[in-house]
Amino acid sequence: MTTTALAAALRLAPSTASRHAAVLREAGLVATRRAGNRVLHHRTILGRALLDRANPAAAAPDAP
Repeated sequence: MTTTALAAALRLAPSTASRHAAVLREAGLVATRRAGNRVLHHRTILGRALLDRANPAAAAPDAP
């Protein structure tokens, strides 16, 4: 997601979403790259693993 999309999804100011993304990036949970004038964030393997452990049903292959 872009920083703007994160801000909208979380109902935050873009600057706040950017800071949250920076903290998650510093923790190794998201990776960030520039694409033109946009900044794209995506979960890292570690970030995905932590989310899957927090919600094991989401990681199950037979989850609805």
